[in-house]
Amino acid sequence: MQTLTLPRTPDDGRDYQLLRSPGGLLCLLVREPHADAAGCVFQFGVGSHDEPSEWPGLAHLLEHMLFMGSADHPQPGSFPQLVSQWSGRFNASTAPERTRYHFSVNPAGLEPCLAQLTDMLVAPLFAADAVEAERQVIDAEFHTRLADAALHEQAVLACVVQPDHPLSRFSAGNARSLAGEPRVLAQALRQFHVEHYRAGNGCLLMHAPQPMKELVALAQRAAERLPTGPAAQRTEAASLLAPQKLPGMLRWQSPGREQPHLLLFELEGVHTGEGQQAVRWLCEWLASPAPAGGLGWLRHRGLAAELRVDVQRYRNKRSLLRLEIEPLDRAEEPVGLLNALFSWLAALRATPSREWPQAARQQLEDQAFAAGPQGELLPWLASLGERLLHEPAEQILESIGRWAGLEEGTWRNLLDQLEPARLLLACSQQGEAGLPQRAPWTDTAYRYEPLHVPLAPTWNDSLNEADWPVWSPAMPEQAARTESDPIPGVREIPVPYRLAAAEGTGSETTRIAWCWPVEQLDRDQGERLQALWSLQLEPLNNWMSATGIRHLWSNSPGVISLELQGPSQSLPLGLVAALEALKAPDDEALQRLAEHRYQTVMKERDHALPAYRLLDELDALICRGTPHSAREAAATQPAGHPQIAWLYPAAWAAGERQPVAAALASLRVAHAFRWHPPAPRRLGQGTEAIEVGCRHADRAQILYCQGDSDSVADLAGWQLLHQHISASFFDQLRTRRQLGYWVVARYHEVAGVPGLILLVQSPSHDHEAISNAIDEWLASEHARLSALPFAQVQSQARRLADHLRTQVQSDAGRSELAWARALSLPYATVLEQCAALEQLTTEQWSQVREGWLEKPRRLHLLSRQI
Repeated sequence: MQTLTLPRTPDDGRDYQLLRSPGGLLCLLVREPHADAAGCVFQFGVGSHDEPSEWPGLAHLLEHMLFMGSADHPQPGSFPQLVSQWSGRFNASTAPERTRYHFSVNPAGLEPCLAQLTDMLVAPLFAADAVEAERQVIDAEFHTRLADAALHEQAVLACVVQPDHPLSRFSAGNARSLAGEPRVLAQALRQFHVEHYRAGNGCLLMHAPQPMKELVALAQRAAERLPTGPAAQRTEAASLLAPQKLPGMLRWQSPGREQPHLLLFELEGVHTGEGQQAVRWLCEWLASPAPAGGLGWLRHRGLAAELRVDVQRYRNKRSLLRLEIEPLDRAEEPVGLLNALFSWLAALRATPSREWPQAARQQLEDQAFAAGPQGELLPWLASLGERLLHEPAEQILESIGRWAGLEEGTWRNLLDQLEPARLLLACSQQGEAGLPQRAPWTDTAYRYEPLHVPLAPTWNDSLNEADWPVWSPAMPEQAARTESDPIPGVREIPVPYRLAAAEGTGSETTRIAWCWPVEQLDRDQGERLQALWSLQLEPLNNWMSATGIRHLWSNSPGVISLELQGPSQSLPLGLVAALEALKAPDDEALQRLAEHRYQTVMKERDHALPAYRLLDELDALICRGTPHSAREAAATQPAGHPQIAWLYPAAWAAGERQPVAAALASLRVAHAFRWHPPAPRRLGQGTEAIEVGCRHADRAQILYCQGDSDSVADLAGWQLLHQHISASFFDQLRTRRQLGYWVVARYHEVAGVPGLILLVQSPSHDHEAISNAIDEWLASEHARLSALPFAQVQSQARRLADHLRTQVQSDAGRSELAWARALSLPYATVLEQCAALEQLTTEQWSQVREGWLEKPRRLHLLSRQI
């Protein structure tokens, strides 16, 4: 293994190594001694853009087939069982130019899981009967995704791009596009696999607590099994959009609610370091809700509610800038919005880039890089794999690039490409009126025509510096609290961290929760408040992202919480700035935006796939006592002042805590902290069936099974039960019986009461067939679990206990434990659950099985199309 030099690595206590195998496999290994899980990403630079034109969807089918048996593990679906044994999760995905496989498991499971995944990637069987079975799964997935607007958008865009560009292909796959003899299709899969699944076309990324020497050995064993050499050469495409067809207007029929307007610009010359720097600045300006940001500019004029920006890079050195803009008023034609956007671009062009705070922005980036990746590392590894498709391997660990020293010529070259004459505008609508054309495969109604809207931007002034996005917030001027008395109505929860975090390196977490008695904050009130508060916090998003701070809102019965995670040196300032932003008075325009965001959430929930609708209704039935649909719309504000819980690292000095305490003391809170978590609805014995109205034709069912009690023994036993049955449920109902694409069994704890969810969504089977299949599986599981040697059950129980204990001993685990104990939440008993698993008896295991199968407490939710 050849060691490649990394120009620099984060100063975050982790060890980084970049290696290349003799066969060409790139391996990035990250050792973190205190990690509570091991993550692995295996990726190949092959996707739907590479598949033969006669087999649309072949790359997607290949991804599925690798789980259907390999040389050393011929049993289809055995990988999920292995991952489940190590308390993990896995997934795979196919994109236009890459295919990714990843998993996260207990560290002890890294070696066996990587060994089996490598065997799957190197030696798949492609049995004809398995090919036929998985082709039907692909078809079921396609029919389920017909409710997804993204599939239809992709289908109509394929009709208007250049026909020789890979984006013009149908990549999802279905039974028709993959039709033919299974043996012929299997041969096509083998050929495609041989051409592209090679060491020189792949990368392996791992993050784990094992010694680096052990990680290198694992990587080397995986690399040695891959065929050497690069992948087959691909034919590079020309331009994506035909200039003679621009500016263009594409209207298409959305299967659900209307989608945001999509603005597309093809970019050239932005794949170099300087070009990428300019694109990053453009995206940051565009997405900012500050008055001088693109989003803020459109909001101020009452034209847009949301704006999302993304750049898709292709190997032909061309990129596609995607702007998704949610109009505030759907009834208006987009001419006003487009003119406002191009006026903003004119103002941005008139604002000299040399006057921006480029040095300050670069300093933030350097600080964030030194602190290392924040949060869960598996998505970070996946993003590095994506960068490896386009950037030199030695540069992938670098911060995303230079922010200082932007060349004016490069900046102007980019802005020159964002002209009305280069625009492709796509707008969705309800119904087929005025849409005479049809997209193949999805039968989506659409109309493409020249864009005749008169675009006349009228802005010549530069952007006001006072309105620029926030890149460097200051600590607010306020009197720091010096008294040691607790703040009335606030419960402080200090959490011990390891010494490295106290010294200013590594990641830390802080959390603020506003708590009301559950009868004072119903679901609608919580959703509306979260919509408003998230908008108030948005002006800080640029700065938080640049600093490495991640923030997450969550909404549970009686509680709205805000968690911030990031580098220790910037987290206290981030929390104070957030609290100050939330104290700012809201105006009529902000209330209108908040109501729009709330209504959008409600529409998305109403149009969700049947499985999501059932999960949402289950949450309402169990967590909150009454279905959401049965409640009247609530007032915006809850009654009474909230109580507040504040979790922070105990290592924070007084100078870091006091500004936060001062900000909390200025909030209107209850006189004392007396909050208790709400109790769940307890089910009686038997099965209660409930129908849930859904707008999608797929049939979905959830069988929710509730434990007898919230005792430590039951909590431990039902988690162990989940590990024994999840892979079997997936294998029997999805792999063998082909009920549908979405089949899952998972542990579902509600307010401290254990339970299981058995979920099936099917486009091809009716409710009777699904119910019969679940009943037959339950009977077979009764026999299988009864015959299972107790020594095997004990072994899995000890493994689960090790996994839970490893989690709770991590920094994140200790935070959750302290939080749970302070608020009397279920997680408070996790260490006792570990002990119960290690001391499991045959009688306790029998009681768990009996409570699930012989004396069940169940809700049976079934979708009903409306």
